[in-house]
Amino acid sequence: MITINDTLHTNADTAMLKAICPDTDSICFFDIETTGFSRNYNIVYLIGAVYFRNGITHYLQWLAESDSDEAYILSAFNDFLKDFHTLIHFNGDAFDIPFITERAAHLNVALDLSHLESLDLYKTARKCKSILSLSDYKQKTIEHFLGIEREDMYSGGELIDIYKKFATKPSDTAHNEYRKLLLLHNHDDIEGMLSLLPLVSYYAIIMNSYTVDNAVIDKDTDSYGNSSLRLIAECSLPVGIPVDRHICLDNIHILIKNRTLTLVIPVISDTLKYFFKDYKNYYYLTSEDEAIHKSIAQYVDSNNRVKCSASNCYTKKTGIFLPLYDNCNLNIFKKDYSAPEKYCNADDILLKSTDNTEKYIHSVINHIFS
Repeated sequence: MITINDTLHTNADTAMLKAICPDTDSICFFDIETTGFSRNYNIVYLIGAVYFRNGITHYLQWLAESDSDEAYILSAFNDFLKDFHTLIHFNGDAFDIPFITERAAHLNVALDLSHLESLDLYKTARKCKSILSLSDYKQKTIEHFLGIEREDMYSGGELIDIYKKFATKPSDTAHNEYRKLLLLHNHDDIEGMLSLLPLVSYYAIIMNSYTVDNAVIDKDTDSYGNSSLRLIAECSLPVGIPVDRHICLDNIHILIKNRTLTLVIPVISDTLKYFFKDYKNYYYLTSEDEAIHKSIAQYVDSNNRVKCSASNCYTKKTGIFLPLYDNCNLNIFKKDYSAPEKYCNADDILLKSTDNTEKYIHSVINHIFS
């Protein structure tokens, strides 16, 4: 077994790390290389890990010189993990962790991961699909999106044949060249994971981990002189994002830049209807085009009232309204009973309580990124 212990020149973003776990020294990144996908017939030939001590980024690699070294690298990795709390990886929940767990059991090697929290950066990226909009969510694709370029030009699958040649112990020159290629790929994978940490900032948006700083109604005038109203909300993110994003859906715009999320929502000025649910307790007044409760309707001329149906049991309100995607415990207004669009009174959002404002902003952002 060959053990490599060195430091990385590029350190991780401390703010990103602390957003994951306040004690950064208890975080470990890891990646494995195998001779195939079968946990019964293939082996783990290389494990790489990155960790932090006193602000310095270290990496460790355990490389099996032959199949018989697999038990040694698994045992060494188990001993190494005892001092850590959080294990970070890329697609490790589906591949790396089950693979090493079953290989250790097959070889009767102790491997205990039960004390570790698991953070899968692949799952994190997939949960941010509506923000990132990538063609796929492979590690190299995400790295390219984040502006990261690698030296390593091989895939894990292409390196299987190189490992087999390395394990036959050819001439010193070939052996050293194969070893360099194997270690470089794994080194770049685990170093690349550090560069994927900004995914945490996008994920914070999905998890509503941001602060709504303000929300105001603003008048917008286009190049033709036409005016319209819009709600502009400014939100602060816990950590900055590396690549700006602009998302538009249902005429709602979200601009994410550095540590600020700006939300622009169209506002309508109109007369809308609020529909009472218990329509059997209401009468519709034909002259007023509104419904009133039966306790009051008894004093109205019987020729000017009819029993309500669900579709005409409403009262009308004139004002400014915002699109509503989650009830947020607010009164719901519609243009007509069968209209799918729902609205809320802007005053209920902006004037009644900051809690209403925050709930509404969260509901709109959740709608955009659902």
